[in-house]
Amino acid sequence: MRRNNFFYSILFIAGLTLLGSSCRKETEPDSDAELLNILESYTNNTVIQTYKGMADKAMELFSVCQQVRNGANDANIAEACNLWRAARVYWEQSEAFLFGPAEYNSLDPHLDSWPLDKDKLDQVLRQSDIMNIDAAYARNNFGSSLLGFHAVEYVLFRDGGPRSSAAISSPELAYLCAIAQVLAEDCILLEGSWSGESSLSSEKMALLEEAELAISADFGYEMKNAGKRGSRYASARQAIEEIIEGCKDIADEVGNSKIADPVQSGNVLDVESWYSWNSIDDFVNNIVSIQNSYYGSQNGIISEHSLCRMIAENNPPLDMEIKANIENAKAKIIAIGTPFRNHLNNRAGAQAAMDACNQLYASINKINLVIP
Repeated sequence: MRRNNFFYSILFIAGLTLLGSSCRKETEPDSDAELLNILESYTNNTVIQTYKGMADKAMELFSVCQQVRNGANDANIAEACNLWRAARVYWEQSEAFLFGPAEYNSLDPHLDSWPLDKDKLDQVLRQSDIMNIDAAYARNNFGSSLLGFHAVEYVLFRDGGPRSSAAISSPELAYLCAIAQVLAEDCILLEGSWSGESSLSSEKMALLEEAELAISADFGYEMKNAGKRGSRYASARQAIEEIIEGCKDIADEVGNSKIADPVQSGNVLDVESWYSWNSIDDFVNNIVSIQNSYYGSQNGIISEHSLCRMIAENNPPLDMEIKANIENAKAKIIAIGTPFRNHLNNRAGAQAAMDACNQLYASINKINLVIP
């Protein structure tokens, strides 16, 4: 009788083991499927939409810069400044995902190196053949510190507003047109590297072909197919972790570098975007990049498949904490004062903003403990 009880006990335990194994086989794919849904929404609705918006505005900016070179006036300079700010919004809202093509194609430094190498630029503007400069020459001969958003900003802005057309020299206009084209090309490369070459408009493809530039990969496909053949990500969870790290990186950079460094030095030259006085907007949009990554969208609406939905279902207090810290970071940054370059002595306000960014960083860091 004891032997039979033992025998049936073994069968019972074995049955439970098989049942547990069966349940795991059923739940793990469900979990992976949801993570892949989150990755698809994030890629399509956050990343690609952001880069598409930036590329569209950069192309408009380049077109107006061509007009400016052919005949500068205060109206088209002001229009170029407005388009620079519009494209800049998209760039700053992309800084939570500077991994992937922005990193391995060195597009981040090409687009946003700071500070501008003013001494080198002065040498460039004195070149005898500067009026013949074009985008190909600029791409092949200028370092990152003479390209990108801040190079364009330098020509267009002074003291937070558009420069007078009479104050911009002919060499500066030639330089502006060349680097505005490189900026547009790089923005298109970022869009296409995430969305795939086939998704680009014929106008964008024509600009790349003229510059003899090619899309080298479809990183969006790899992100959406994490854990499958053809993706550099071994699992969906690994790709989700990349998103989390990207959000943590920019939260840390805004608080402990973009704000902290110029406040500690007291040097206005350490302030990013100080020609246009766009710094506070830049910082706030960096926090929006975290929000968009968390929401799986680019319009403030929480996607059905998003980190936000998943955390809200599995750990509601953490979801509320992250949302509150996103809003707090934005508010504390704005409270420093605009323009940032004129409020470097507001150490209490800067410290509050830095603390808010660090709190947001800590909240995002907890997501890893919740995802399956």
